[in-house]
Amino acid sequence: MLEPLAATVLNSVLPTRPLAAHFFTSKSAFGMAVRTALPHDFFTPHPSGTGVKAKGKGRAQPEHEHGTCSRSSTGTVPDSVGAPYGLAASSSAKTFPPRHRSRRIPGYKCISSGSTSHIPSLRTWSRQVHVAQRRHASSRTATATAEVPRRDEARQDVRMQTFHDVIQSHNDAIHPEEAWEAFHSMWVENGEPPGPQTAALAFLERVIESVMRGDDGPLSRDLLQRWGRRLETALIHIGPGIQDVPINRVRYRWNALFLQAMALRGRLNEAEQAYAALFHCTDPAQKTLQRTTMLQAYTVLLQAVRAYRGSRAVLDLLAEHAWLNKYLIKSPPAGPLTAHATRLFEVAMPILSGVTDPVRCLDESLRVFSKDRLSAIASLLLLSIVHTGGNPLALVEYLQEHSVPLPDRIVYIAAKKLAKTKSHDAASRLLGTLSPELPHTKRLRPDWHATALVLASRQGNTDEADKYFNILSKARCITPTDAATYLQAYAVAGKPQRVVEIFDELFPQSHHSQSRRLRPNIVHYTIVIFAHAQVGDIDGVNLWLGKLSHAGIRPDSHVYSIILQTFASRGDVESMISTLEQMREVGVSPSPVIYTTLISILAERRDPMAAERVYKRAIDSGVVPDRIMVTAVMNAHVEAGSWQGVIRTFDYLNTPGRPGAIFSIEVFNTLMKAYVLIGAPFRVVANLFRQLQKVKLRPDARTFSLLIQSACDNGFMEIAEDLYNEMERLATEENQTALSPTVYAMTILMNGYLRLGRRLKAKGVLDRMKERGVQPTAVTYGAILKAYSDPAAPGGTKVAENLLQSLMKPGSPRPWLQLERGRMLSLETIYQPLLSAYSKQELVYDVERLHQELMEAGGEPTLGTLTALLDAHRRTSNIEAVRTIWPDIYRLAHEYMRLNAMLSSEGAEASKLQGHGVILCVPLSIYVDALSAAGEHAEVARVWKTLKDEGLSFDSHNWNHLVTALVRAGEPHRAFDIVENVILKYQAQARRQRGRDRDPQPSSPLTLDLPPPEEGDLPPPRPEAPLHSAARRAFATERSTKRLQNLPALEEKGSQDFAHPLHMLQQLSPLWNTWRPHGATLVLLGRVLDHLRSGKVVQPVRPNSDVAFEQAALDEEEIRRRTEAAGLVLGRIYDAFPRTVQLIREYELMKHSSQRKLPAED
Repeated sequence: MLEPLAATVLNSVLPTRPLAAHFFTSKSAFGMAVRTALPHDFFTPHPSGTGVKAKGKGRAQPEHEHGTCSRSSTGTVPDSVGAPYGLAASSSAKTFPPRHRSRRIPGYKCISSGSTSHIPSLRTWSRQVHVAQRRHASSRTATATAEVPRRDEARQDVRMQTFHDVIQSHNDAIHPEEAWEAFHSMWVENGEPPGPQTAALAFLERVIESVMRGDDGPLSRDLLQRWGRRLETALIHIGPGIQDVPINRVRYRWNALFLQAMALRGRLNEAEQAYAALFHCTDPAQKTLQRTTMLQAYTVLLQAVRAYRGSRAVLDLLAEHAWLNKYLIKSPPAGPLTAHATRLFEVAMPILSGVTDPVRCLDESLRVFSKDRLSAIASLLLLSIVHTGGNPLALVEYLQEHSVPLPDRIVYIAAKKLAKTKSHDAASRLLGTLSPELPHTKRLRPDWHATALVLASRQGNTDEADKYFNILSKARCITPTDAATYLQAYAVAGKPQRVVEIFDELFPQSHHSQSRRLRPNIVHYTIVIFAHAQVGDIDGVNLWLGKLSHAGIRPDSHVYSIILQTFASRGDVESMISTLEQMREVGVSPSPVIYTTLISILAERRDPMAAERVYKRAIDSGVVPDRIMVTAVMNAHVEAGSWQGVIRTFDYLNTPGRPGAIFSIEVFNTLMKAYVLIGAPFRVVANLFRQLQKVKLRPDARTFSLLIQSACDNGFMEIAEDLYNEMERLATEENQTALSPTVYAMTILMNGYLRLGRRLKAKGVLDRMKERGVQPTAVTYGAILKAYSDPAAPGGTKVAENLLQSLMKPGSPRPWLQLERGRMLSLETIYQPLLSAYSKQELVYDVERLHQELMEAGGEPTLGTLTALLDAHRRTSNIEAVRTIWPDIYRLAHEYMRLNAMLSSEGAEASKLQGHGVILCVPLSIYVDALSAAGEHAEVARVWKTLKDEGLSFDSHNWNHLVTALVRAGEPHRAFDIVENVILKYQAQARRQRGRDRDPQPSSPLTLDLPPPEEGDLPPPRPEAPLHSAARRAFATERSTKRLQNLPALEEKGSQDFAHPLHMLQQLSPLWNTWRPHGATLVLLGRVLDHLRSGKVVQPVRPNSDVAFEQAALDEEEIRRRTEAAGLVLGRIYDAFPRTVQLIREYELMKHSSQRKLPAED
């Protein structure tokens, strides 16, 4: 039941006739407007004493809380926190003649009371000054007294200027607190709100707009309450003169603002009904102005409802106030309403996106509302999903299943969004629910054909694009957007020449160009640039950038994003950095797409911390992260094997209400990729795949490819083959074109057969690839070359060598060079398997020959190829060649880190190896081993110190190799110290961190925002390289399958929490216990202990030394001295490093026990 307070508010400030009489010419019209929303006595004033008792927050407040006022009284002003009234007096207080009739409001008598005795005058309050204060005031000097008016006058001018600036601000940012302070101060000094009522109302409207935009901070309940009280109090003191204003518009604005104050204070039940009543109290002569006022008021109501009751309550409100749908679902109205309708839409959509599980929400409403009401609710949910970057597929399928109709405009919007998310089949089915022609008239529906053109364009289907564009052209319905869509179809298809031809046909160059209906804009030029970028035609990109500038169009962030994506796809980081510098010079700020591109390239370079810094910089610059950006951060952690970062980012994405937090198939695939790389058992990955239906997601080609990869890693090739066949069946029989087998899925299947030695099966997959017109990539050929580079394989490396030569034969077509990350990276991909194989076989000549051929083919030295050369020379003890190659590796590592630092905007000076060990850990271990074996111990110490000073984060392998180098240098005590106080300490620290509780709803996806390390911890090491090696993944899956046999409930928990199995695997998987002494290290240290126990000191390795001869030449005194020294060293090791000694003993016992269990030979 509506309480009398809200009803009386609408009437009390108006003339003596009821409100309805002013807005409607007939009582019947008014009754029809509010019949369903309000009781019959809504606009009838009620006494505040007895008879009707208010409830809840609408209960009448004590009279002394707000005081009373009248038209003839001078009102007092409470401050922003409700302090006592009567802060100052004014001789210019405005008075009003008495009313003909008073209307009392329970608890707010200041609006309607005709009495002048309820509240004292400001003069009365000003006289109640303490005697000491008067004495102090009278003792001031005459000079000070003279200066006060001048200062007061200056302050008054500043405040009045602020007052007028706010009124004229419109959508400009203001400082609400500063504005209120100026308003409040003038109110106190003058005894009434400043300016005429219209100005005061305009001021309050602007301030509330600013507050609701977040200019005063997040919209917490406390903040809303504070501003609600302020607004209510101001309106009460403005109200007594409103009825004397002859313009209904002013009274309407006062009522709308008072309802906003009710909403801000949380009195939502009253506010919602009063909103409905006021919306329908429309003066036809001022309908547009009044609608403008109400749209602004509804914007505040939606945000208040969200703050107090949540997003679902906002949806319920919009369902009840169905008259708002025309401003949310239909196209924005033209004219004065446009800005406010757009603002209402922009506020409503993010709020509605917070509705958890829209499908279930709609299902709950299915049996409650009519089809029309369901259609409106569904339209709002669809718009919110599309507006916030989600995938509406699940909701669209539900609507089609239950035959819920949608407005044509919503169908077009949803179909275009489905096409953008690559749900092409669903988009076609949805568009098919409408006819291409209007019913009965058979007239063409331009919007239908324009949407069909978008669907064809997104798929690169040029035949369909030609069809729909020609229909639109014959009907003379071509718009600039349609022209851009048509160009995009050929750009996506990879046909830049045809794109240029269409551009010239649509926009011919002639002297009549200014009178043409279609003129090229930045979108059309951008698509041509994109077409050339798609095929890696940098010259074409530059040519059309020049034409863009010649046309007088300045490149925007979208143009730069395409250029950056082009360079990123080629791995050309230098060009990316040059483009970013050019953007800074011309003042173009990076867009979310550009930040996502930077995060993605850093993910490929396995630098998650730099990726997080880019994300943080985007947030600091005001960018609102979307799902794609957050997912890119998650992928950066996956690529680097930072499993805690993966879990934290996933939990963030799975928390409703977080910016960019939308659970989509891309998020699911990224999590699934983490399971594959960590070496999860197939049953865990398959169970995760089965949960897709539960979360209303449909697998795409990447989802199936990851599942096939897991089956191959676990050795289940029959299951992998069945999954591939299911992909083909769904693509052909059920027309799910998104599941058409890709080169990646086929390469994974082929590589699985090759790893198991089933080469005929692998050849069959390659033949199928060619039959279907799927072009093998460098990765495909790299997998074949790796399989045949194994010396134990039939034919040895000869087959691999012949294949490589055929691929690089002069004059032969090389389409694989254009399809995979640029020429240089593709060349390295196919040369690397043989380089590594020859290096392991110590075939230095062949390694150098292949490296030279790579350079002649257009490649460049990389860390991978130089590491193969370094290892080949280490294996053959060519220390001079090792020393020659190392400076080039060191330079490339610095260059690598310089580029990463510049991408993350740390500046060109940040070229140190701070925090990075992945890129240098393997070559460093090889170099240290080669130097120590050659007896160059001083060089080992120098290199290690240099890298340490540069901030390199050494990995566990580096520390284990350093232990070996120290033993070779005759420093056993320091070798044991490394194990005890570095390796084992890191091991304990890592186990402690893995045992920490998860934060299921993190406020940030970044590990940078985690609490700092505990006191005494070592600097956190970087995650070590994940299992990008198929052989290592196979080993990991075998071990993890055995270890997880005792956890049968893992799948059940994983069905509820998709990241739970990953959280368990990172603690159980043996391969991720990397911080441990290697077996070879423990064996070496065991021999050191035996050597010391025998009374022999550990001598440093020296080049060209004969240790046996030197030992035999020792005299008795030297032997005794060395024996004593050995005993002292042994004793210090036992005392200082007990854990390491105990670990060596346990390892020796384990090895001895395992050897005893081996079966005896027959």
